[in-house]
Amino acid sequence: MSSVDLTAPALSDRKISILEAATVLFAKHGYAAVSIRDLAREIHTTPAALYHHFPDKDAIYTAALRHVFSDRAKALGTIVKGDDAPDVTLERLIIWLTQQFSDNPVLARLVQRELLAGDRDRLRLLTEDVMAAPFREIERLMHRLAPAKDASLSAASIIALVMGYVQLTPVLEVLTGQRNTKQSLKDFAAHTKNLVLHGLLAQPQPKAPS
Repeated sequence: MSSVDLTAPALSDRKISILEAATVLFAKHGYAAVSIRDLAREIHTTPAALYHHFPDKDAIYTAALRHVFSDRAKALGTIVKGDDAPDVTLERLIIWLTQQFSDNPVLARLVQRELLAGDRDRLRLLTEDVMAAPFREIERLMHRLAPAKDASLSAASIIALVMGYVQLTPVLEVLTGQRNTKQSLKDFAAHTKNLVLHGLLAQPQPKAPS
């Protein structure tokens, strides 16, 4: 599961404003290109005032990641609860994960930037605080749905398909002429689930009426 501490005390309004501004700057320019001075200028304060709340840029980056995903981590727990069949839960989880990136372009851009930058420490942090929780839940569901398959590879495939779909959505809208809607999102989730479980040439047959 994610290392996000869901029992941590609530942040002050000032800290929230700092972290939200920091997340936008890190996503737009990349970690290396953002200085404490840049961040202070963005929120109309001084570097010294920022150091009153956080010891350094690394601490701001860590806190920003955890802040941007904290509510999502709580929501994920709700998504996977219940007595639904695992394939139903998996589709719901795929829809939820796709929406997290499509509805929050700052988060999606932050992930993309860190993948391109390749800094191992920041990638580890990003993995633990953003990607680990959905990955483990998908892995757990795949263990139940396809115990003979490698659940880790299946989870990696699903996340890769989700991130690719989100990134290519503007292109797909041009190519297909179709807008991204709730129904298209459901169709994508079903397609992704069936693709990973059965492959393109072995889609499940509809059940005969009883």
